[in-house]
Amino acid sequence: MSFSDNLLRDKYGFKKPFQWIDIKKLRQLEHEYDDICRHQQQKWDQLLLEHDQQWPPMSSRVKKYIRKGIPSCYRGDAWMHYSGAKAKMDAHPGMYETLLETALTMGHHNEHAEVIERDLHRTFPDNTHFMCARTDADGHVHMEPDTNPKLVSLKHILYAFSVHSPEIGYCQSLNYLVGIFLMMTRTDEEAFWLLVTLVHDYCPENMYDVTMEGSTIEQMILMDIVYEKMPGIWNKLANGKCFWECEQADAMPPITLVTNHWFLTLFVNILPIETVLRIWDCFFVQVSRVIVTSKCSYCFLVFTIA
Repeated sequence: MSFSDNLLRDKYGFKKPFQWIDIKKLRQLEHEYDDICRHQQQKWDQLLLEHDQQWPPMSSRVKKYIRKGIPSCYRGDAWMHYSGAKAKMDAHPGMYETLLETALTMGHHNEHAEVIERDLHRTFPDNTHFMCARTDADGHVHMEPDTNPKLVSLKHILYAFSVHSPEIGYCQSLNYLVGIFLMMTRTDEEAFWLLVTLVHDYCPENMYDVTMEGSTIEQMILMDIVYEKMPGIWNKLANGKCFWECEQADAMPPITLVTNHWFLTLFVNILPIETVLRIWDCFFVQVSRVIVTSKCSYCFLVFTIA
């Protein structure tokens, strides 16, 4: 990024939220957070040094470091290792390339290809790594995803996944997950195996298939926790009804239409990118408890402010 871009965008290529926070205050927060990140980097450097540059086994110390944030330079490799995605990739050499070749040969005979291609230019359109808009001489804007290497990688990974997991194929929101993986990993293959691991090992069954049954169950669990642990917020959501009345009537509070998106994207486009990454750091170690806890915390903040 140029110097001017660096002032307007974060290190991931997203626009900084100047519309929500005073520029001077944002600069101060960035300066303070940079100091924290440097301190964390030193701790991780020492940790890896003590283990001959190998990822250490899980321990209370490693969990503590992960909860405080994995440095950007280590994040992709740490996700790969601790999630088990690296082990899957090593156990299936060449599988990604084979799946991609099959998907490309199928072309539009793949029922998901058209939807995948339609979503490419909608994936982080304001991010410097994913932009594909071109303005012609007449001032008309054209979206050309095939001109952007990151979007080509995104398409290839989603194509390969649709062949690998035909019971899912493609679900909107997977494009955002892969977009984040592409920012954190070195290769398309690594991003692909992170997606496979996330969907099949970390998320509930049927979370991303056509039924989305897993997502529905997660909504009910979240609402039950809010009902039990945050009665004040539940009363705002349910208009005096108890959880069991809503469950029996198959009528959860309307906010589940919003929280469903939280589950499917794991907070992408909901929370600031740095917060999302910190949650994902913990998610790949402590699994779903992190996501449910994060959603409850977010509910509390939203309705306390409201």
